[in-house]
Amino acid sequence: MKDHDVLFRSIQGIAYISVGPLILLTASLWFTKDESAYILAHLAQIYFSILLIFLCGSIWSFRDFDNSHYKTRITVISLIPLAVAATGASFSIFINPAWGILLMLVSTFSTRHLKIINSIISLFDDSYYNLFDKISIILCICLVLILTYWVNPYTNPLEIYN
Repeated sequence: MKDHDVLFRSIQGIAYISVGPLILLTASLWFTKDESAYILAHLAQIYFSILLIFLCGSIWSFRDFDNSHYKTRITVISLIPLAVAATGASFSIFINPAWGILLMLVSTFSTRHLKIINSIISLFDDSYYNLFDKISIILCICLVLILTYWVNPYTNPLEIYN
C-alpha cells in the first residue's frame, strides 16, 4: 500500500468519524419527545459549529506547509468556516435557530461551488475532491433535516422563541 493511500484513508476515516455524531444527533431529533428534541437540535447546531471551527484550524495549519503563492488563498479559505459558525450562532441567538441553520446550510452548499476553493482542491487527487463532495452533501442533508425540524408546522418548536 502506498503512503498516499494510507494518508487518504486516514483523512477519509477522520472525516466520516467526525460527521457521525452529527448524523446521530440529526436522526435522534425525529425519534424523541418534543420537549427534548429542541435541545438535540441546539446540540446538533453546536456540534456543527465545532466542526467548522476545527475545519478552520485544520485549513489554517496548511498555510505554512508550503511557501507558495496559495498562502493568501488558504488564509481566506480558512476564515470562511469560522465566519459561518460565528454568524450562524449570532442568528440563532438573536433571531431564532431556523435562521442560523438556514445560513449554515446555504454557506455549506455554496462553498462547494466557490472558485477559490475548487482551485485549491484541484491540486489534489480526484479522491480528495470526491471526499469533499460527499462530506458536503452529508452535512447539507443533516442541516436540511434540522431546518425541517425547526419549521415543522405540526410541532412548531419555534413558538418558544416568540
